[in-house]
Amino acid sequence: MGVITVIISDELERRVREYLRRTGRTRRGSLSRLVEDALRTYLELAECRERVFYAEVGGRVVARASSLRELAERLKEAGIDARSARILCTEALREGRRFGLRGERA
Repeated sequence: MGVITVIISDELERRVREYLRRTGRTRRGSLSRLVEDALRTYLELAECRERVFYAEVGGRVVARASSLRELAERLKEAGIDARSARILCTEALREGRRFGLRGERA
């Protein structure tokens, strides 16, 4: 079991201890369990947000990679033409910003 020492603001510490008291978690180790659960949840969410590219051919995933360049190399190694594959990404694309004048056509 590891030990990590962190410094948090007095206000956050007060809120955390108040939460533990309100929920009836006053036994020894309650704070450690709360922090461990919070860190696990944070890491799981962070892993879900990581961008992963993958290629499908005929509805079947044939390659996965963390970058398009790496995905292209994997497809090349597998002897699959990248133009014949459908390339997808786990991260949704951000909506593009619009520049310039906006108006209506007459």
